[in-house]
Parts: sequence; structure tokens; C-alpha cells
Amino acid sequence: MKFPSIPLLQRRVPYHQGRGKIVIAAGGTGGHLFPALSLALEFRSHRVEPLVIGRTNSELKNEFYKAGIPFQEVPVVRLPSRKRDLISFPFRALWAFLFAFGYLLRHRPIAVIGMGGYASVAPALSAIILRIPLYFCEQNLLPGKSTRIFSAGCRAVFTSFPESRNYLRAKNVLETGNPLRPFRMVREKGELRMNMGLAKEKFTVLVLGGSQGAHQINLKVLASLYYLSPNEVQFIHLTGPNDYQLVSETCRKKNFQNYSQSFFSEMELLYTAADLAICRSGATTIAELTAFGLPSILVPYPFAAEDHQTLNANYLVKNGAGILKKESGLSGEILAEEIKNLAGNPQKISTLSEAARKLAHPEPARRIVSFILSRHCERPAGV
Repeated sequence: MKFPSIPLLQRRVPYHQGRGKIVIAAGGTGGHLFPALSLALEFRSHRVEPLVIGRTNSELKNEFYKAGIPFQEVPVVRLPSRKRDLISFPFRALWAFLFAFGYLLRHRPIAVIGMGGYASVAPALSAIILRIPLYFCEQNLLPGKSTRIFSAGCRAVFTSFPESRNYLRAKNVLETGNPLRPFRMVREKGELRMNMGLAKEKFTVLVLGGSQGAHQINLKVLASLYYLSPNEVQFIHLTGPNDYQLVSETCRKKNFQNYSQSFFSEMELLYTAADLAICRSGATTIAELTAFGLPSILVPYPFAAEDHQTLNANYLVKNGAGILKKESGLSGEILAEEIKNLAGNPQKISTLSEAARKLAHPEPARRIVSFILSRHCERPAGV
């Protein structure tokens, strides 16, 4: 096994070069990575150098490279799920800690921000030991284990839901909202649809399952086509890498107009073009739905840790901004009936949309960055 060089043995950098550096620890899926990218861009606009560390797939890393934000691969250790991994776990955990500890010693950031998940553990522990100010961003209503564990050692935890504070021990729990990827606001639905090869006026359903797609949602939507008319509804479909061909061919055979992509980075175009979303209820998806005021049929991922996606979805439902459907009880016929009911009820769509917009948080990345810089920089530019 080849290990990368240990930052501890490399040249140390003073705490402040310009207005300093910030380390953002994030990994896994877009739910952690896109908020990290949003924060990194906001810090850079304030002349603070963002250093993002973690581990993810090549598509998501490429989003950082395109934005000119450095992304450093670091060792990330998950809790072992197999007995045979128990022996190596302490050694891998130690290596992850030493790497993070050395990285922070080398770069001397003004603060460390954990975005939750396993990628945050070693950098957060290292920050506490080195007495570097630590912050966490928690995207879900039920905070993840790493956020709950380290919340007592944080200067502040930034949340997306008001109920999250009930699970945290931090002195400062601030409901700022979930930092979103950079969006350019576009308004003309009809033109966007025509550019995608869709009808200008037809009721349009956006289907997505996060950055990797959702196979079960894809199958439920394809099953619903047997009960829907191509004259009444069309689809925008983010399939994930494995279902692209299946979705495209099935829609073509059933004569449904459909714009399919396995991955799409300019999500603002898709949200604006749609009348309704069928999706999981991860925190970033929830934040984007509310930002664009898009009504939704939410199908929580049933195996999400501690069923946190259902809690996220229930927050939208109780505020009149979405419809919850459990995956286990959802058939193609039931889904088609919900789509038809909404397609034929513009007033209901308008009510759901307005309720979603009311839950949106204005400029979450700016609020988080302003809070941190006001405490760790003498002259926080533009704050």
C-alpha cells in the first residue's frame, strides 16, 4: 500500500499570508461536497485561501478543479462493517489522524470547518488538539454522528433546520441554511424546455436521486409511464451513471418526451424548467428545492443513517411544501396518480411552490463566512 507523503515533514507555513487560509473537510457525495465548494468560493472572494480536503469520486472532484479550488485527497476511515476489517482499523485511523494533524501543522489555517461525515473526523480531532478554531456545517435535520460528537468542541455549528439544535452541545448553534453550489438564476421556462428538446407548455417532471442517481426511483418512474399519457406530461431525468440507457430507451418506446443525463452540473437549468420534482430528501436536495420554490414528491432513501432523510422530508411536508411517499409502499400506479393530480391542479402546485420558497435561507454561504471572519480576521472585507 502506497501512502502519500506526510505533511508534517514538509515546510511549515505561517498562520497569516494575506488574510490566511481556511481548511474545509468534506467527502463522500454531493450532499457534503457542493456545500463545501460554495463555502470555498465565498472565502476566496474575501481573500482567504480555501483548502478543501477529503475524498470523493472524479466527477465531484472535477467540480472543484473547474472552479479553481484545490482539493487534497486525504486518508478517510469508515467504521468497519466486517469483522476482518477490525484488525486494520486502528492503524488506518491512526494514519488518517497523523495525515490530518500534519496537514494542519503545515498550513496553519485560521479555522477548520467540518462538513460532516467520516472525512471530518480526523481534521476535527486534529484541530481540537492544535487549538485551531473548529466549526461544523450540518446539512440534515438530524445531525450526523461526527457533528454530534464534535459539537461540544466547536466555536459554532451552522444548521439548515431549526430542530437540529436539539441534538447539539455547541454553545453557538446558528440556523444559516445549507450553502448551495453557485447558481445563475434563469427565468424562462419555455425556452429552457425547448433547448432540451421538450414541449414548451407541457407539465414537466424532474426526476433526480442525488449525484449518483437513485435506481429505485428510476424504476418507479418508469413503471408510472404505463398509467400516464405522453400528451400530458414530460420528464427531465438525472439517471445516475448506471440507468441512463434504461431510462432513455424506455421513455422512447413509450413515446414520452424526455431529457436524460447521467450527471448534470448546471442544476439551475433543470430546477427552473420543471414544474415538479420526484426525488430523495437529502439535505442539499431539500435546500435546492426551497431555493427554487419547486414542489416535490419526496421518496426518502430507506437505508439512510438513522433514517435522517425521512426527517428532512417531514419538515417540508409539515410546512406544506412537499408530498412524502415511502419507497416500500410506492408503486408505478400510485406515483402516476400523484403526478396526474398535481398536473391537473395548478393551484396546488402554486401553493406548494410558495410554501417551499418560504423555507429557503438567503445567502447561507455568505452568512457562515461572515460569522467566521468577523471572529478571526481584523478587517473582514465586505462583511
